[in-house]
Amino acid sequence: MSLNAIIRFVATACTTLFVAQAHANLLTNGSFELGTLVNDGNHAQTFNPGPTNITGWAAVGRQVTWIDAGNPFFLTAQDGNRFLDLTAYITGAPFGGVTQSIATSPGQEYELSFYLGSYTQRWGGPPVSILATAGGASQPFTVATTSTTSTWTPFSMLFTATSANTAITLTGAAGVQYIGLDNVAVDAVPEPGAYAIVAAGLALLGLMSRRRLERR
Repeated sequence: MSLNAIIRFVATACTTLFVAQAHANLLTNGSFELGTLVNDGNHAQTFNPGPTNITGWAAVGRQVTWIDAGNPFFLTAQDGNRFLDLTAYITGAPFGGVTQSIATSPGQEYELSFYLGSYTQRWGGPPVSILATAGGASQPFTVATTSTTSTWTPFSMLFTATSANTAITLTGAAGVQYIGLDNVAVDAVPEPGAYAIVAAGLALLGLMSRRRLERR
């Protein structure tokens, strides 16, 4: 095998490994864009606990409202056109939420990320809070600042899978008339060994390139 062929092989192997370890959302419809929204007159649809029209998601808790662009609430999505309100049309607790089960590898570490929506000047708070639960881990995430427009704040947490299937659940924990949720993702955290292999491959590429230059 020629030196150029070896360099191409190593480069391809490193790229393939890096891509395999890169972010790839394990959730279906993390931004709530898919599904048939039956407009209630406010470009929204409310669900009781159980199955929903939101592809991949079921409702939990009290109620959850799926909101589209063009709504009269002065609220916008963080990603795309649709998002959730975990208060539905009812003021105060208890709140609703959503859940989805994903395939996981026991012992593998994952990162759950999402955006929490608030508009405290119009819809109450702070605080505005969501409780995230996954793989035995449970953590509240709170926006404690006031907002004068539709605002999205990113949050994330790590969890370790304990079985082949893990339920990802996000429910409202604090708020008044609006607790927004959008752009939810779960990504596998790359194993340290994967980075070591990529680093070794890049080092090998550098060494081989230097040797090729020295022979000229």
